Amino acid sequence: MEDTALAVVAQPRELSVIEVKNQVTKIQGLMTDLMKEGTHFGKSFPGDTKKNLLKPGADKLCFMFRLRPDFVQEIKTLSNDHMEVLTRCSIYHIESGQKIAEGVGLATTMESKYRWRNAAKKCPACGQETIIKGKAEYGGGWICYGKKGGCGAKFLDGDAEIENQPVGKIENPDIADTYNTVIKMSKKRAYVDATITSCAASDIFTQDLEDLEPEKLPNKEADEKTVPEPEPEKNSKIDPLILKRTELKEKIISIMIARDPDEFDYFSNEEKQSVKNILQRTGRHEAGMAIVEGLVSKWGEELEKRKAAYKPVPFDDDPLPAMYSEPEGEEAAEDRLNAEIF
Repeated sequence: MEDTALAVVAQPRELSVIEVKNQVTKIQGLMTDLMKEGTHFGKSFPGDTKKNLLKPGADKLCFMFRLRPDFVQEIKTLSNDHMEVLTRCSIYHIESGQKIAEGVGLATTMESKYRWRNAAKKCPACGQETIIKGKAEYGGGWICYGKKGGCGAKFLDGDAEIENQPVGKIENPDIADTYNTVIKMSKKRAYVDATITSCAASDIFTQDLEDLEPEKLPNKEADEKTVPEPEPEKNSKIDPLILKRTELKEKIISIMIARDPDEFDYFSNEEKQSVKNILQRTGRHEAGMAIVEGLVSKWGEELEKRKAAYKPVPFDDDPLPAMYSEPEGEEAAEDRLNAEIF
């Protein structure tokens, strides 16, 4: 070969618009025919049209486009037995061996869902987190509550095995149990990242939404809502009977959903239904208002009688009152308010 010979390098072939459209059509066809929401992809951020690509979905995309992943992981040891895992995923075309794209994924045991746990007092006898404080009327102390799955064991006030236990948000004492999960999570994140890039599908898919806690998800609709709701006109006329009925309605509701200190209903479901039926038959007129006022007076007096007759329920396996229902949180109170009365 002469010294003046030149190497000829083939120009990379560019895809036509038609070929790009076909590639997008293939992905959309795969989503429609073979991929299922909740298995291969999930919902994305509120207001976003892109889907959250999951690992099974990435597998399907790589299989269709004949791609294979290759992984390299770096594990870094942190203080207090924590660790950090960085994964690099390279995507290769199976037929040609050409490297198509690369993605990265980081996971660490310092993430809140791995680092922390919510601790409650454990029973030294059975190991269950079912310890509750005994009532003063029954000697106080601590009880492993049987109705919550406990063994019924009782402990005195001042028992160090009970009172020295940490409660609430604490460091995960078994952090090593999360190592394998963190390694796989880092690998998955890198794999999904590389798959989206190699398939040029970032306009269709996003990732990692399932790793975010619900309260941390952005709400585009809320962010974009900058115009405040119009306030009602101060001079607008409101029917005084409607205002009166609303006031009486709130009073009777507060009476009928009252609960004793043991979180038991003072009134049975039958009594609540009876009040509900009467309220539904009364109209917004003076006669109807008189009926509702009578209900408030009658059941208000009855509530005071039942409060006076209240006796605490001991923390043991004695039968529960006939009107017993499980204690509810504050969030459920408003739903119960309307569901049971109105």
